[in-house]
Amino acid sequence: MIYITGDLHGEIDKDKLTTRYFPVQREISKSDYLIVAGDFGCIWSGDRKDK
Repeated sequence: MIYITGDLHGEIDKDKLTTRYFPVQREISKSDYLIVAGDFGCIWSGDRKDK
């Protein structure tokens, strides 16, 4: 199965991937895919090291 989501921006959107909002993840396997369409800002904090 292929799952697609929109932008993920750190603390604001991290809950989109929890079982509360994405309950099907309890049943997914390594053969499934999650595509993040758009920005993926979860790994940047916005400090000087990011520039």
